[in-house]
Amino acid sequence: MTGTTKTLVARLGVLALGLVLWFLPVPEGLTAPAWHLFAIFAATIASVIAGAFPILTASVLAVAVAVLSGVLTPAKAYAGFANATILLIVVAFLLARAVVKCGLGQRLGYLVVSLFGRSTLGLGYSVFSTPSSRRPSRATRRAAASSTPSPSRWPREAGRSRTRQPGSGWGPT
Repeated sequence: MTGTTKTLVARLGVLALGLVLWFLPVPEGLTAPAWHLFAIFAATIASVIAGAFPILTASVLAVAVAVLSGVLTPAKAYAGFANATILLIVVAFLLARAVVKCGLGQRLGYLVVSLFGRSTLGLGYSVFSTPSSRRPSRATRRAAASSTPSPSRWPREAGRSRTRQPGSGWGPT
């Protein structure tokens, strides 16, 4: 089978799964909208696992189906997108996909190698300094500190144990 045929078969299989779950009798203790929302959710997860759709496409289709079928009102369906964290995650996925698809990451990698690749020492410095250049864009100091090891912290960390002692914070070894 070709790639297009496999994708078509996967999409038809996911559609069949969603329709079968949709029309099965509603289990005792659940309402019909809850069961239908489960059918949409299960079909969405299956579509990502089967490779029928990318996760972003599957998610957008799931929200559209939930609204168009009347399972959720538009206000409830899109309420999660009012949260800034959710929007940040969605934008991060979109941006990451765009960077990979257009080859920007690869071009930046080639640029770094062309600038620092005259010696292995230069490449080593570039590998070490790249995360450091992204530190100002990190949300917290802890996230920035965790991106690369800091030689100034090594002597302090060497004298401390990795196990927490009750009531005293990090104790000496």
